Amino acid sequence: MFKKIKDTIKKYFSNRKGNEIVAIALVLIFIILAAAGPLRNLGNTTSEGVLNLNTQMEDVLSGD
Repeated sequence: MFKKIKDTIKKYFSNRKGNEIVAIALVLIFIILAAAGPLRNLGNTTSEGVLNLNTQMEDVLSGD
C-alpha cells in the first residue's frame, strides 16, 4: 500500500515537472510572437534611418 502511494506521488511530481516545462515553452512562444510585430517595425524604422543618413552623406560628400 505504501509503495502504491509512493509511486503515485512520484508520478505526480514527474508529470508536474513536464507540465512546467511545457508551460514555460508556451509562455516563451507567446512572448516571441507578441514581440515579433514591434521588432519588425523597429527594424523597418532603423533601415529607413540608415538609408536617409546614407543619402544625406552622399549629398554632402558630392557637394550638392
